[in-house]
Amino acid sequence: MKIQNHYFIIRHGESENNVLEVESGNLKNKDQFGLTENGKKYTKKEAEKYRDFDVIFSSPFRRARETAEFFAQTSNCKIIEDVRIREVDVGDFELQDYKYVENFYKENSNDVPCPNGESPEDTKIRTIEFIEDINQKFKDKKILIVSHGYNVHQILKYLIKNFNWQEYLETHNNGRNVFEIGVV
Repeated sequence: MKIQNHYFIIRHGESENNVLEVESGNLKNKDQFGLTENGKKYTKKEAEKYRDFDVIFSSPFRRARETAEFFAQTSNCKIIEDVRIREVDVGDFELQDYKYVENFYKENSNDVPCPNGESPEDTKIRTIEFIEDINQKFKDKKILIVSHGYNVHQILKYLIKNFNWQEYLETHNNGRNVFEIGVV
């Protein structure tokens, strides 16, 4: 795929469910967990560095929307919510400790869905469909995408050959910094 835009990709700021280590990936709970005070402070500081996005896409989850709002204020542009970049739906593990999903994937592959949820592979497919779609609809735009860790990982792997997620996490504050991908 030829990149037609200048992309900036960020994982939402620290959220309440991150601190509680509780899964939250079902759309019915999308409004339940927002940013922590630390998440707001850090996101506001990061948003001050960016002032001229043409469009911002956000997951519909509250923690992502709140993150996007800081950037929309500094760029004076609108936010478009897109369900394709929502969190992985963890099904029966919703509102459970992170360890349940972690243990599930130690025993299963990424193409096995969580009970009554979706698989990481399903999430990857819809996330890639999203990036391909906006890349076709927009040209020469400065676009911010605010999503969740797994989605950010999939977008970066798709757009950057030989992308090393572990190395990125070690150098970018657990994936919370803005990652820039220019037009190639």
